[in-house]
Amino acid sequence: MNCFNYDRFAWRFALVVLYSHDQPDNAERVERLGTSRTINRNQYSAPQVAKKLRELLNNPNYAAKAVELADIIKAENGVSIACDAIEKQLQAASR
Repeated sequence: MNCFNYDRFAWRFALVVLYSHDQPDNAERVERLGTSRTINRNQYSAPQVAKKLRELLNNPNYAAKAVELADIIKAENGVSIACDAIEKQLQAASR
């Protein structure tokens, strides 16, 4: 489970600071889901952070969407599904 799933699973919205690799893609996805705001590390400053946090805290839609997604993630039983898929692939490979 990555950091984005942790905050979704905990019914929390997020302020994402981009640094490298796949973070821009992941940040875009969770922002599109309505559960986060994003700041590029080159734009990181106290006024920018304060602005983004105000957006998150003053708009109840972010928290509501995070709760909605947390319930979906919990209901998915992802670990069991992943284990079943791995076992299926291992069985197919051993034939």
